Amino acid sequence: MALTSPGVEVSVINESFYVPSDAGTTPLFIVASSQDKTNGAGDSTATGTQTANANTAFLISSQRELTETFGDPKFYTDASGNSLNGYELNEYGLQAAYSFLGVANRAFVLRANVDTSELVGSASRPTSRPTNNSYWFDLASSSYGIFEWSQTNQTFTVQTPILITAITDLVGGVSTGAPLTSIGITGDYAINTTHVTNKIFKKTSTNTWVQVGSQSWHNSLPVFSVASGTTVTNGHTLQINGTTIATGGTALSDVNTAINNANVPGITSSVNTVTGNLEIFHNGGDFGDSTAGANTLRVEEGTGLLASLGITAGTFNGIEFLQAAHTSRPTWKTADENRPNGSVWFKTTNANSGANISAKLYSSASDSFSAVAAPLHANHHTAIFKLDAANGGTGLSVGDLYTQFNITEQSMTGQSDTTPNVGDFQLFRYEGGTTKITSNSTTPTFTSSETFTISESRKNDTSLSSAITITLGGTDADAFVTAVNAAVDANASATSTTKLINVRASKLSTGEVVLEHVLGGEMRFNEVSGTPMADAGFSTSTAHAYGTFTANSTTLIDNLYDTPAGDSEDSTVGTDVIASNWKRLSYTASLSEPSNEPADGTLWYNTSLDADIMVHNGTTFKGYLEVYSATDPEGPQFSATAPLLQSDGTALVSNDLWIDTSDLENYPKLYRYNTAATLSSTNTANQVAVTTTGAAWVLVDKSDQTTEDGVVFADARSHTTAAKADSLSTGGAPTDSTIKLLLSDDFLDPDAPDPALFPNGILLYNTRRSGYNVKEYKNSYITTTKYPGSGSSGLGNIRQANESVSTYFPDRWVTKSGNNADGSGTFGRKSQRKVIVEQLKAEIDTNQAIREDQRGYNVIATPGYPELIQNMINLNTDRNNTAFVVGDTPLRLEGTSSAIQDWANNTAVALDNGEDGLVSASDFLGVFYPSGLTTDNTGKSIVVPPSHMMMRTLANNDSIAFPWFAPSGTRRGIVDNATAVGYIDSASGEFEAISVTESVRDSMHEVKINPITFFAGAGIVNFGNLTKTSASSALDRINVSRLAVFLRTQLDAIGKPFIFEPNDELTRNEIRGAIESFLLELVGQRALFDFLVVCDETNNTSTRIDRNELYVDIAIEPVKSVEFIYIPLRIKNTGEIAQLGS
Repeated sequence: MALTSPGVEVSVINESFYVPSDAGTTPLFIVASSQDKTNGAGDSTATGTQTANANTAFLISSQRELTETFGDPKFYTDASGNSLNGYELNEYGLQAAYSFLGVANRAFVLRANVDTSELVGSASRPTSRPTNNSYWFDLASSSYGIFEWSQTNQTFTVQTPILITAITDLVGGVSTGAPLTSIGITGDYAINTTHVTNKIFKKTSTNTWVQVGSQSWHNSLPVFSVASGTTVTNGHTLQINGTTIATGGTALSDVNTAINNANVPGITSSVNTVTGNLEIFHNGGDFGDSTAGANTLRVEEGTGLLASLGITAGTFNGIEFLQAAHTSRPTWKTADENRPNGSVWFKTTNANSGANISAKLYSSASDSFSAVAAPLHANHHTAIFKLDAANGGTGLSVGDLYTQFNITEQSMTGQSDTTPNVGDFQLFRYEGGTTKITSNSTTPTFTSSETFTISESRKNDTSLSSAITITLGGTDADAFVTAVNAAVDANASATSTTKLINVRASKLSTGEVVLEHVLGGEMRFNEVSGTPMADAGFSTSTAHAYGTFTANSTTLIDNLYDTPAGDSEDSTVGTDVIASNWKRLSYTASLSEPSNEPADGTLWYNTSLDADIMVHNGTTFKGYLEVYSATDPEGPQFSATAPLLQSDGTALVSNDLWIDTSDLENYPKLYRYNTAATLSSTNTANQVAVTTTGAAWVLVDKSDQTTEDGVVFADARSHTTAAKADSLSTGGAPTDSTIKLLLSDDFLDPDAPDPALFPNGILLYNTRRSGYNVKEYKNSYITTTKYPGSGSSGLGNIRQANESVSTYFPDRWVTKSGNNADGSGTFGRKSQRKVIVEQLKAEIDTNQAIREDQRGYNVIATPGYPELIQNMINLNTDRNNTAFVVGDTPLRLEGTSSAIQDWANNTAVALDNGEDGLVSASDFLGVFYPSGLTTDNTGKSIVVPPSHMMMRTLANNDSIAFPWFAPSGTRRGIVDNATAVGYIDSASGEFEAISVTESVRDSMHEVKINPITFFAGAGIVNFGNLTKTSASSALDRINVSRLAVFLRTQLDAIGKPFIFEPNDELTRNEIRGAIESFLLELVGQRALFDFLVVCDETNNTSTRIDRNELYVDIAIEPVKSVEFIYIPLRIKNTGEIAQLGS
């Protein structure tokens, strides 16, 4: 500013300029690791491993900061603690970064968004933790109280039932079905736990399952059994329950016909197809002797038939199914009721192996399940009495449980309905508060004088009250409310048969009728004349089916239920609907602790060695046995040697399948048996090739997807036709069907490959159901949105006659590891690796942050993954080649000249970099071999990729010299973070230490692979300085390439301050001077022999100036490294050297 009064103004003009110092070796490590690891201190989650921070480049300055951000590098071990060399989930990148930061203090680390811990192998599907407050019916901890009576031994035997946990084990694949006949043997018991009703079954002598207590069960257990071979006199008679039966022949079959033709109520007979015995049954209903009552048989002699059969005249009790506590032990001995063999006592209390249903509640706070009592009772009101008699319900808490047995409430024998009680049970949860039902109708209309009844539960009473009749005195809601309340007397006697005590009626301001049990008990309603309850809105059409509950229903009323079937059959009650605070308990029934379906995108490496292989029949893909019925009944055989027989011991036939497990690196080596295979051999006598025909296992070409001898790898299905429907609307993915069941089933998911594209006879290797690959969980994968409609072409499941997918399970496990370039599937460790590599590639290719100038790194590495070489080159290209790429060779690459050259020259014609070959080249890429042996942070020996050693070697080089010095040789190429070099043997998995000999080094030099080798007295040394360039130039050396990287970065920094300056001679002189000063310093630092900088009118013409351009042309002569030292040694005679000197 100008002075306006005497004074001194001092101004500072900054005309200084210097080149900013370089940050030194700053690498970008791109890594894969487990998610949500514990930090190095062990007190929280490592932030860099959280999903929210995936794909973020963290600037790390120390080893401690690395472990705090990403946790300790993890290397896996086997059960004995031995390191798993080359394991695909080992965290090579983090270990390399940790080693690098031991000698440096600056590195960028980016973790790709893949959770490698999800890829740890498992034969069972992954799950997630249960939802808070979810229930578990712990099948393993429960006891079931099934006691079978032996009339012969006069004792009970406790039975251990088979627990059915999968609907695929049920007839028809539906949850309400009986167990498959293939399950269990005669006399076994089973419980179908896939449905909330938990039906109890027994397997009969005819190999069928029948529900215990049902008429089918009664009709499978005889009251009398007459030995096979017994003969009778034609025309003789006997009497059963007063009905005369006359035989029409002499055989037991004639007696059987006579009994059944007599149509004695409740009585049938049959000749056992296994034993030939005549068996006489009672169906358990309310039929029998007029004196003895229900479920009895009175047999009397007629004209000798009874004696011929060996049956003593008298009255006999039928088979009984009794559900009772241990205090009501059955009196079935001969001296008492004399019940037949096979009668069952379902002991409803837990004493002495009685029923004890183990229900447990999950708490997310404690991450554990805790037991919740669930005692057995006959019905809701009995449960209230047993649990809270004095209060009638108000003393119960929300969440109290009980288990109802005989949930249909069929009457015990001798009651009004004729159906016997059956074996089942269901858990219910108390919802708390008053029991309230609210009508959906705001303007109900009634008919005056119509009547209905209400029964209620009361304090200190195990039964419901007498049915109290309500008579309407009007036609509107107020009349209905008035009529109900007129029948209520809160002070009435607890045994009143004329008044209700606990029921209240009211009307909402919006017009709906409300009925309430003030103690939280039960009410049962029955229409008597007309339909007043239905008119109020309380009917079977607005009630939930008993034992079910539909949440958030717009038509069904909360707390209102249909009457159990048995109650409605009882002519003396005929109840229509029930109001109750007991609601069906939603739970998971399982032998082991339950969990939720996995989250969308969850990965699963399925380690099971099994395979569902289908075959094309000319029209579609079918289950293998559907086309080749004589082949192995268990499906493909898995063995390390060729099978000689089918798995059941029968002879091999054409089209049998075998998967060779001796070579898991190339899994699956699939063979197809051919009894007429072409066999080639050599005549040992004359060495002439001979071709014959015979039986042999023929290797299937996995790359052939076009001929009848080939195989297609694709997702097709996980289950059979019977298991496709989500009958309980549980959602999630269907349960995998067994391979044996799939062999005879032709179900296909709609995303299965189109059969029209493939020839008859070609195999379909179903990767969805088969194991040893990586799958990803997909929510809502099969839905009507994706596959709408049905019936018409192109709609619904286009692989299943266009049927609708509306009832299908919606989720699926979808193969994530995919196929190789030749169409063959990816399996084993290669499937794990492919998933990781694909995510790493996606991250490098799409991450914009690591392309920004602010990320000032000058070396790039993805340790352990040669597949990433081209992606790193592309990233570097996007950054104007301001970094040097360190590339790895495969951990399993053998240390022979031919193996290394074949890989480097890509003789396998691989389409991308990887274990099969190297396809990329760049002036800014260095590739190194072999791998190294070192220790992890726990002290265990581990195998690490070459980049692990080279990244630290570069840092050491740059700390004692400069990037333009070759990081090679015994001065600057010493490897100090490995103790040996070598490779992993593919067959054994063991590390094979090698010394890269001179001949191998010569071969490596030819293909521009840099050797890391051992020299006596020096140790392990990087003994190469080559870039993997495609041309011969100064940039074929690492030191020159890194010099170019350095120059690009520094010249960019020098030039930036001159942007927007006047394009005149002064500016040109300034920038030329700055660059010359910089390059002159490099001459002194042995980076350059000489240089030339031109920035004047000769290269900044008026045209360029008018385009706002300024050109600085620079020519440099980089210093080359010494790589070939020739020392000719001449041997002279004595005295000759002295003469030469003179």
